[in-house]
Amino acid sequence: MNINENSISEKDIFLASTAAEAAFEAVTPYLENEYSADVKQIIEAKITKAIEEKEKSNKKLRQLQKTELEILTELDRVCRKHKLRYYIVGGTLIGAARTGGFIPWDDDIDVSMPREDFDKLLTLKDEFSDEFFLQTHKTEKDCYFFYAKLRKNGTYFGEDKFEHTGIHKGIFMDIFPLDYISDKGIIQKLCFKSFSLINAFICSKKKTSEFLYKNMSLPFIVTFRIIQCILPLPLLYGLRSLIAKLTKALSNKRLVASLAGFHGYPKEIAPFELWAEGTDIDFEGKTVRAPKEYKKLLNHMFGDYMQLPPVEERVNHTVADENIIFEGVTAEDYKPKFKRKRSHRYYGVDYDIIPFEK
Repeated sequence: MNINENSISEKDIFLASTAAEAAFEAVTPYLENEYSADVKQIIEAKITKAIEEKEKSNKKLRQLQKTELEILTELDRVCRKHKLRYYIVGGTLIGAARTGGFIPWDDDIDVSMPREDFDKLLTLKDEFSDEFFLQTHKTEKDCYFFYAKLRKNGTYFGEDKFEHTGIHKGIFMDIFPLDYISDKGIIQKLCFKSFSLINAFICSKKKTSEFLYKNMSLPFIVTFRIIQCILPLPLLYGLRSLIAKLTKALSNKRLVASLAGFHGYPKEIAPFELWAEGTDIDFEGKTVRAPKEYKKLLNHMFGDYMQLPPVEERVNHTVADENIIFEGVTAEDYKPKFKRKRSHRYYGVDYDIIPFEK
């Protein structure tokens, strides 16, 4: 029987793919061995167990998405109250455009805000209910992000790169500022390159860098390490803010960019008219805000965003299920789990840690 994928929901396709992957993983070890009388029963048991585990994981993912929706709803409330512009972006916006909800495998929510609205939001931390915490370098000493996170208190989302820190680790959504940027390509590249370099120094000092030295020459690595040791964090924070201000100063206020965005140059640059005052869009039964010309913006950043990516590209934060907790977490649980030996991570090598003495 031929099945038309376009006639099946994105969620069903995802679940079918997950089940197929589980079955393949279970069967593969047995294909290289001679079959015994009990092999069919063993394979069936393995497949059943693998699918049950996947189903359990998928349920937890859905619970995570619902928690993140609570966080987005709270941001929407505060922004509408104070007439601040915000827009869902990235995979969140793709999901809203495709099906009016989460991409089935997505485990986070991203939003962007024009710089003036973002800066205003940072002064409104007390406007959020006690269930939430607006995490920025102003509200938490050890926070070093250029963007902000709105986290839910009493929850836990244990990303490996932050487990050695004492920052709040609750389930979150990311909030990225949008800065005006020059029309000139050479200035755009300079802004992105310099911002990324300064941010790399900061992440390295905080020991949260990932794959820092991939495809880098030895002279660059040596120079980077020397500069990293010399420059203090306060200076690096100041330089990073200065780059954002220079980015705006060199612009004619036609284009905007998310310097801290995951897609980098040039995809993170677009005419502000595509964002403008925004528009309402349905997301998981809620009305939230999206860029005014969100279809054009998605085409610019992702191409044919309505086309499902290959199974191997349907990735998320890959946080283990046991490191996602929905209630009962206290500030004590956010304390560091271990120390980290190096200030960076070599490509393809796991983090090198030093456990605390018991």
